[in-house]
Amino acid sequence: MDRDRESIGLTSQSQVYLTEIEDRGWFLEGQDIARFSLAYAVRSKIGEGSTSGTETRWAAGNFDKTGEIRALLSALYPDCQTPVRLMEHLVNEGLRMVAARARTEDLGPADLMD
Repeated sequence: MDRDRESIGLTSQSQVYLTEIEDRGWFLEGQDIARFSLAYAVRSKIGEGSTSGTETRWAAGNFDKTGEIRALLSALYPDCQTPVRLMEHLVNEGLRMVAARARTEDLGPADLMD
């Protein structure tokens, strides 16, 4: 079994997606975009997984200060033993999905949750 991570990282392509979304001015900072993207991935029923080739962006304790995200993920993914790896995976998948929809459908964040 893989050890859990201490931080959440992005792939180089996910960093491009993050920058694209930042340029739209929807959120104040990258962590907010990442949290939104994680929620989008969860809502889209992305399965458990891990993402390789990431570069550290945020400490897990700062990204999820209250532990609420990890608590939610443990309820939704009860077999997951590595919640920070799962958060990282969901952030990267969510960024890909949000960027793709924003590019092709010119939607705002509220529209994406419909």
